[in-house]
Amino acid sequence: MSPRDLRGMVPPEPMEIILDAVDTAAAGSQLQYLLPHFPQPLLPYLQQRGVFYDSEMLPDYSGVVLTLTLP
Repeated sequence: MSPRDLRGMVPPEPMEIILDAVDTAAAGSQLQYLLPHFPQPLLPYLQQRGVFYDSEMLPDYSGVVLTLTLP
């Protein structure tokens, strides 16, 4: 799975895109996003929805891959 690159977007657009996808994706789905930095403001919204998340910095430090697994 290739992550959707949201690095060029202006906040809060990336958060809105991610939350919309979380709210419409099927249970058990896995979603991946490429972000410019760790999305700390997004975490409470993911936790409220029971979404498991993991993040990994790109080797060149150009962004963070956020992987979401829906309940």
